[in-house]
Amino acid sequence: MKYSKHPLNYSEQVKLLESRGLIISDFEKAQQFLAKVNYYRFSAYCLPFENIRHQFKESATFTDVESLYKFDRQLRQLVDNALEVVEIYLRAKLTYLLTMSHGPFVHEKQENFFKLELHSQWLERVHDEATRSKETFILHYKNKYDDFPKLPLWMAVEVMSFGALSKLFSNLKRDVQTEIGKTLGFHHSLLISWIHSMSFVRNVCAHHARLWNREIAISMKLPRSEDWRGVVPKRIGSILYIINVLLKTIPSAESFQNNWNKEIESLLDSSSHASFILRGMAFSIEHCLWSEL
Repeated sequence: MKYSKHPLNYSEQVKLLESRGLIISDFEKAQQFLAKVNYYRFSAYCLPFENIRHQFKESATFTDVESLYKFDRQLRQLVDNALEVVEIYLRAKLTYLLTMSHGPFVHEKQENFFKLELHSQWLERVHDEATRSKETFILHYKNKYDDFPKLPLWMAVEVMSFGALSKLFSNLKRDVQTEIGKTLGFHHSLLISWIHSMSFVRNVCAHHARLWNREIAISMKLPRSEDWRGVVPKRIGSILYIINVLLKTIPSAESFQNNWNKEIESLLDSSSHASFILRGMAFSIEHCLWSEL
C-alpha cells in the first residue's frame, strides 16, 4: 500500500486531536506546543489517554498529554545523568583491571576474546572511530607513534560508545569476565546483561525518545535473591534499580545517589498521573532495591 497522508498545519493538527475527543482549553498554546515538539512525537504520549487508537477517553485533556511528555523529558534527563556516572566508572574500572592484568593493548589481542570474528569486526570499528576522531590526545598519539590506529585501551575507551564497551566486555573470555565480575562484586553474566541494557537506554536518552514506559529490547538477567522479587526485567523501572545498585559500588558517589533518589521521588510526587506512570515503569519507591540502599 502506498503512503497517502498529507502534512497538516498546526491548526489542523489541533483540530484533528479535538475531533478525536481530546479536550483542548487553549487552542493557541496547543499549536505552540506542537510546533515545538512535533505532532508525531506528541502522539506517542496520547496512547495512555485513548480507549482505542485515535479515540480519547472522555476526560482526557491536552494538558494531560503535555504533562506526561514533560514528565518523561525530566525522567530521561535524570536517567541520563546517572548513566553518565555509571558509564564513566565502568569505563575506568574495566580499563584498569584489563590493562593491569593483560597490558595496554589487551583489546587488540584475539587470544583474550571468545568469538574471533566478532572481535575483528568490533576492533575495525574502534580503529575507525580513532581514525575519525579529532581529539587532541588522539592526534598527538597519531603523530608520535607508528602503530596508529592501535591505541592503548585507556585511550581507545575514550572514543568508544557505551555499546562498544558492552561488546568488548561480553566477548572477553570467561575467565577474564569472571575476574572482573568478582572485583566489581557482581556475577559476570549479570554485568554483561546490565551493561547491554544500560547502553540501550543511554541510546534512547541520546535520541530524546520516549522512556517512561519503554520496553527494553532484551530482557535483563536479574539475581535470584529475594531482594529482586517483583522487578520486571524488560521495563525501565529495572534500569532505575540497577543504576541505584551500581551507584552504591562507586567510590564517592553516595552524595550523587542520595540526590538522584530524591529527584526521582520528587518528580513522581509532582506528577498528577503518578499511579499509571509507576505501572508503566514497573517501579516502586518502596521496593527494597530503592528504599533501603
